[in-house]
Amino acid sequence: MKRYQIREVALDIRSKFGIFGGRFPIIDFIEFVLPKVMTNFEFSVEDGESLGDNHGLTYPDDRIIILREDVYHGAIAGNGRDRMTAAHELGHLLLHKNIPLAKSDNKIQAFESSEWQANCFAGELLIPFEQLNVDGDLQDIANFYGVSLEAARYQVAIKRKNIVRS
Repeated sequence: MKRYQIREVALDIRSKFGIFGGRFPIIDFIEFVLPKVMTNFEFSVEDGESLGDNHGLTYPDDRIIILREDVYHGAIAGNGRDRMTAAHELGHLLLHKNIPLAKSDNKIQAFESSEWQANCFAGELLIPFEQLNVDGDLQDIANFYGVSLEAARYQVAIKRKNIVRS
């Protein structure tokens, strides 16, 4: 999927659920909304020992999202990186059904990578392209959308390049 297609998916979610502007309630969405709108969806929080280095895992075909306990609590507390991780896992769930997520040695375009797509989705969901004011202070943008400074910087750069259909 290309960025503009992923952007449309993220915008559609915000629109369908009436979430306009500001912070997207990512944990509430995963924990309370998805079980009501997605049959057989499962969400669990597991300790770091069982997930190891993984901050989260998603099994799209089984409709399962798992977050590491510290990431879950961090996202609830508003930690931008943890909120991005939760949105990234949601991206895998929504974008990658019936697609193998295993890493490959084959050369592929960035937009063909499931990891790139999930990262792109997280950025587009948490920092909506159309609402982003690129003239604002980066720290203010990060605080407003509840993301890391790095994520705010990246989305601002995308908008400044005006990459609408890449």
